[in-house]
Amino acid sequence: MATSCPSPFVPRSDYPENGGDTNARVCLPMLSGGGMCCLPCPKQQWVYPDNFQRLVHYSTYVNVVGVGCCAFMLLSFAILPVEFTHRHYLSVCLVFAIMLMQVSFIIPMGNPSTQCFDKITPHDMYSSINCALSGAFLLGGGWCTVMWVFLRTLSLHLQICWQVIPGRRFFLSAQAAGWSIPVVFLAVALSITGVSFRVGESCHINSKAGLQTFWGPLLAVAAASIVTQSITFGYCIQVYLRSLMEEKEATELRSPLPYATSVRTVTAGQAFRRIQRVVMLQWRGIFVVVLILADLVFFATVFLQFDGTTEKTPENVQTGIEWLMCLLQHDGDKDKCLDIAAELVIPEATALAVLFLLSLNGIWALILLGSVSIFVGWYNFFKNLLVRKKPNDEFVSFNARRLSEPDPSYEMLDSVKTGKSHPPSAPGNFHPAVLKPGQDTSLSLSIPREYNPNTFSAQLRGRADSDAYSHSSRLRSDSSFSSPPYTPFKEIEATGRTPSAPYSPYKDLDSAGRSPSLKGSQFSPYRDLRADDKRETGDYISPQTPKYPPDAKIGVAS
Repeated sequence: MATSCPSPFVPRSDYPENGGDTNARVCLPMLSGGGMCCLPCPKQQWVYPDNFQRLVHYSTYVNVVGVGCCAFMLLSFAILPVEFTHRHYLSVCLVFAIMLMQVSFIIPMGNPSTQCFDKITPHDMYSSINCALSGAFLLGGGWCTVMWVFLRTLSLHLQICWQVIPGRRFFLSAQAAGWSIPVVFLAVALSITGVSFRVGESCHINSKAGLQTFWGPLLAVAAASIVTQSITFGYCIQVYLRSLMEEKEATELRSPLPYATSVRTVTAGQAFRRIQRVVMLQWRGIFVVVLILADLVFFATVFLQFDGTTEKTPENVQTGIEWLMCLLQHDGDKDKCLDIAAELVIPEATALAVLFLLSLNGIWALILLGSVSIFVGWYNFFKNLLVRKKPNDEFVSFNARRLSEPDPSYEMLDSVKTGKSHPPSAPGNFHPAVLKPGQDTSLSLSIPREYNPNTFSAQLRGRADSDAYSHSSRLRSDSSFSSPPYTPFKEIEATGRTPSAPYSPYKDLDSAGRSPSLKGSQFSPYRDLRADDKRETGDYISPQTPKYPPDAKIGVAS
């Protein structure tokens, strides 16, 4: 380079450092004049094939689907009953964290601006609002996801290995740690390291002190999750092997001493069955945790490798000069220099794998944390929302008459079955006491009724004394109730026990709250028994104990 910059390079003097990530410029000095020639922005279009950028753009659409899946899950958790979603705060917070991380990849779609501040300088978080938002959502969402993965792993470890059910204290601690720790480390990473456009259409953390401010703490929490999950799995395997070596099923060992009967020895078989139940309930969450941890480790490894290729080491500088000289020799034809450029960046397949794996996390969350019952719940929700509700069909009478029906003549159940209507005065038939709408029920509702086994219904009972009975009759006549005489216990043999009509199995209580004494052949199932009353056999009978004939068939309805 003598006095001007050959294609495809441009002179750096034409673009002063007014903004953007000036440290990301790729420049070489001229042979004379002290000027610098720089490679046009974005750099990734020179080190990857032409279809790379198109595939990166496709991964953005996958992120849109993932965000939609997460939003659907959160909406289901918020609206549908818990029996359809089986929601838990660990699942809700994890899905929300995944959605935050995936939003970072679709934010650049809202603004068609380029990734470059000028022709040779990429944007950073200070020069582009899209870069700042996408980088903040990526780092913060990644931190939140890792934290809630760790908390979910810790909860499972406590349940399986220590038989501790996380309660309210664990819930409050998880909420505090799951959201505050990501905010703290996000602020540290953005203030010290910052983000800029490096690979893809969203901003990533820079290489300067990125290991100390972001990758190191993040990988430490991920490693804690992996260790905790490994200990849990190791414990499950140990218990399973011990259960296989047992000669008999799990039993409780009880001591013959009376004070030691509460001591129970849990065998390996019992422990394995308990662990099996827990794993069967949470295998979906375990699988999500494993997938996210695998994506995180892979993502961190790839970007740390990418940071290593961009450091200004003698080896990288020598490789960079060879690649730039190749571009000069071939007049900017990048396809003939891609083999040399591959040593400066991460491989194309690896970069695309990282982007697509991160894009699929939202879809995995729907598949593994959701269930078919969610769709059933939404179907019932829209069905109840759109379908017109039927009027209230609550039963209001003994003969199942509804409010929406006209006031019919009272009909027996047996007449409904036979298709014939019997007159009220027919022997063996009884019209149940039905309250009409709007009727004064202040007295009639308090009148006891007796059960008629012939009609499976109840009738207002009579009173034992004349005054009460006449008062009851007046109530029935005023209230349009009919009480024809009938034999309530037809099936009892004619042995003299069947009382003459009218008859009531409920004898009236006197003013002291006791049943009147029986006279003659009258019978009451609630006979006032005194402490000195005894049966013929001499057995003691407690007070207020009903006394029935041995072969009596009695049915009552209150």
